[in-house]
Amino acid sequence: MGKRIIGGVMVSALIAGALVCGDIFASGNQVLTGGSKQGKALWTDYCGMSKEVQGPVDVVIFTQSPRTAKGDPYQNYPHYVSEGSRIVSYNLKTKEIKVLTNDFASAFDPCTYWDGKKFAFAGIHKKGGGCQIWEMNIDGSGVRQMTDYKGTCRSPIYYAAGSIEEGKGRIIWRDRYFEGDWKERGTVDKTGFIIFAGSPDGVMDEFHNPYAYNLFRLDTQGGHVTERITGHVLSGIEFPNLNTTIDQITYNVSSNYDPSLTPDGNILFSSVQANGSRAEGKGRVLLEVDNWDGAYPRAIYGNCPDEIGGACGRSQAKITFGDRKLVFVESPYMNWGVGQLAAVSWDAPYNKTYERLTKDDGGLYRSPYPLPDDRMLVSYAERGDFGIYWFDCKNGKAGELVYNDPEWNEHQPAPVYVKYRPRWINTFTAGKNFGVTVVTYQPFDQVKVEGYPHSWGTWNCFDTTLTDTEIGPYPSQRTKVMKPGDVKAVRIVEGVQCVEPDASRFRAGAGSHLLGGCRSSSNSGTAFQQRRIIGYQSVEDDGSVVTSQTSDTPYYIQILDDKGMAVQSGLSWAYLRPYHGRICGGCHDGSYRGRAYQNTHAKSLYNWWYDDRSHYDSPFAFAYLKFDRNGSYQGVKHGDDVVVPSDVYYGGPSGTTSQPVEGLTDEKRRTVDFRRDLQPIIDAKCANCHNASNPPDLSGGGELVAVDGLAAFSRAYNSLLESQRGKDTNLGGKYINPSSAINSLLIWRLYETPLSQFAPRENVFPVEGRVMHDKFLTQDERYLFVEWADIGAQWDNIQGPDFYPGYHSR
Repeated sequence: MGKRIIGGVMVSALIAGALVCGDIFASGNQVLTGGSKQGKALWTDYCGMSKEVQGPVDVVIFTQSPRTAKGDPYQNYPHYVSEGSRIVSYNLKTKEIKVLTNDFASAFDPCTYWDGKKFAFAGIHKKGGGCQIWEMNIDGSGVRQMTDYKGTCRSPIYYAAGSIEEGKGRIIWRDRYFEGDWKERGTVDKTGFIIFAGSPDGVMDEFHNPYAYNLFRLDTQGGHVTERITGHVLSGIEFPNLNTTIDQITYNVSSNYDPSLTPDGNILFSSVQANGSRAEGKGRVLLEVDNWDGAYPRAIYGNCPDEIGGACGRSQAKITFGDRKLVFVESPYMNWGVGQLAAVSWDAPYNKTYERLTKDDGGLYRSPYPLPDDRMLVSYAERGDFGIYWFDCKNGKAGELVYNDPEWNEHQPAPVYVKYRPRWINTFTAGKNFGVTVVTYQPFDQVKVEGYPHSWGTWNCFDTTLTDTEIGPYPSQRTKVMKPGDVKAVRIVEGVQCVEPDASRFRAGAGSHLLGGCRSSSNSGTAFQQRRIIGYQSVEDDGSVVTSQTSDTPYYIQILDDKGMAVQSGLSWAYLRPYHGRICGGCHDGSYRGRAYQNTHAKSLYNWWYDDRSHYDSPFAFAYLKFDRNGSYQGVKHGDDVVVPSDVYYGGPSGTTSQPVEGLTDEKRRTVDFRRDLQPIIDAKCANCHNASNPPDLSGGGELVAVDGLAAFSRAYNSLLESQRGKDTNLGGKYINPSSAINSLLIWRLYETPLSQFAPRENVFPVEGRVMHDKFLTQDERYLFVEWADIGAQWDNIQGPDFYPGYHSR
């Protein structure tokens, strides 16, 4: 039985006897090399028994979308809703076609169940109710609504958690996770979950698209499937009238979409990662995997700038069965769902295993569907009339035609056959009906968590100086080499989903004259989201760090030097699930490489588990850093500023007390924006000297100045965020490099010293000498400018009253 490394844990790999696009013998049966003829598909299970996992494929269901003058709906991927689409079944033998979704205004995204007797899909019913998840029998009968979500639900897939075998499963649990006896509470059918992508109404992603998808799990029995597996009812959004429950499992400020299954029981999906100046402001679509409760996301391919492919979009990824290739659609634009087919090895997703599967002959592909028996269905068109074909692996093109109606675009094929259920990964996530949980992380300190989602998770980094990002002046690079002991603290920055209740106030393009241009509401090189600081955590002298913070929150970290300035920023949105922990080897911007975590004795890990420390030395994020008179780091500020969820209680140094930790709770996390926090300082201490004759022009107070007929920002903000002629805007403007205070001219002037090896411009300091700006500002005021620049130099992201929890100058 094969072995391979997944996230540092040695696990057994399912070995298939069939090979897609290969030429291998398995159990004496020759496997084909692509085409329309069925081979014999064998799979070796965990017990070493070889079994046939696919019988004949006589029926294929797929989506038909009407051809429109507006073009292919896939050019607005992944949010397209093909008006008038329908799901049909097609018999490969009799050539009969049957419409299955006559009661729907639009239906798409079919996925067949394990036994081939039913399928799930996304659809808009003729009675209304938005785009929801539905289920019906393969003959079109037995329609069941599965969600009633206020938003858009897409791309359902079946996940076999707890349902490898058919029948009834026992519900066994106890009142407390570490207390009491296990008791049987009844039985429930072993149905498993449905995983789907959902976007709530009214949100925008980082590119001002009117959607932001994340993955959800759907319990088809009102939470009882989860109750059987983990001992608690699934927490989330309940639909009592449907007897179903959904729970969000990924958290991204842009979108996670196109879920599919992997051979080892993970969920593979596409993830848009923008986060400011990444990829010159264009963002990147990478392929990512996670387990069924979202507790362990990691990038597979497309996260690094040097990973080949030359395309913006990677979508509709699936894994072949025999040679375990990760096949995906590679699109020239981020929001396209059509392009060429490419692949990397699932077991070694590196550049050396990358290959283009199709020959770019002017045609476009989408919807690859590999079968266990060496065949692959695709949707292909030369000039817009998409049809379903068997893929010719040998020649790299669409082969034998399955079906093509010139009046429709056919795509999303889902062959009907009995599927092998991949082994699911056991995991645990807290739920609101779980009861009070007592978790002991240290011998005497207890954390009491009541409820969800205001719970916490913990992450540990073995070495904050371990990185594979090059040295450079861009925010996506490191500003300088840092050795263990050089990084004094980390800053944890949260991304807030942009929800605009009054669209007339959100003026996209208001700052086209500034950095970021029309793409950014903050006009700072960041994208359409508000960032706020969760907190800070001190780093051990060996470079390791551990902290706990609120879960279900998209965040990234910045490693800081002795001035508290970001040396390197994470470029992917991470998150923690309730009660879960994450461990990383270092702050690197790289793909998941299959590295096992070595036996590293990090001080942070030792202190976390074994040190009997006091209340305020607990591994929770703190609100502020403290500095000496010279502006050098002196540690995190202890006291009542610890950042914890509002429901956490923490014991004293010997566990003799159980007092609530009052401080920066979930509602008090802070933003730092220009309009509210910096403009008053500038008006009081800077504007008297800096005006039109002594740039930057900081005069005029908070009055909004009209540019191109639109008054959106103050004169001071316009002056600091103005682009510099002939300079790459991703390196900042005349005075500010958003997300990189250490390379910003304004910050150099405030500190009156070079801060990195990358001078923002020639003649950084005026010829007449230094004017001792640092003497005009307090240490806290000066550092407020650093925080503002490091988290994106935002105005307030949305013009008008600030309805985000605010932070006012200290």
